[in-house]
Amino acid sequence: MDSQLEQNKNLVRRYYEINTHGSTGIEEVVSDGFVDHHFPPSLPPGPEGVKQFFGNVLGAVFSDMSIVHDEIIAEGNMVITKFALHARHTAEFAGIPAKNNAVVCPAFSMFRIENGKLVESWEIADLLGLFEQMKT
Repeated sequence: MDSQLEQNKNLVRRYYEINTHGSTGIEEVVSDGFVDHHFPPSLPPGPEGVKQFFGNVLGAVFSDMSIVHDEIIAEGNMVITKFALHARHTAEFAGIPAKNNAVVCPAFSMFRIENGKLVESWEIADLLGLFEQMKT
C-alpha cells in the first residue's frame, strides 16, 4: 500500500478525532485557508471555522460525539470517507427540543489535501434522518 495514501487517510481520521474531542491541534491538520463547503457560509476559513463549526454549531446541540468510519478511500490527493456521527441530542435545534436521545447521522465526506494538510472538503449527510431521530 502506498504510504502517502495511508498518511492521507490518517490525516482525515485525525481531523475527526480532534474535532470530536475539543479541536486542540486542528491547526496541524487543516490549512489556514481550509474551506468546508457544507459549513454555514458565515464561518471563517481555516482552523477557526472548523473550531466554530464543531464547537458552536454541532457542539451546541450534541454531546458525546464520536465518528465511526465505515470506509476510507484515498487516491492521489483526495480522500473519501463513509462514516456516521454518533451523538446525544442535548439542546434545541431547528425548533426541535432536546430529548437527550442518541442519534446517528450517516454521511460521506471528500477531502482535498495539499502539503500534508486538508485544504478543502465537501459533505453529504442524512439530515432528514437526523431530524427524524431528534423528534422521536
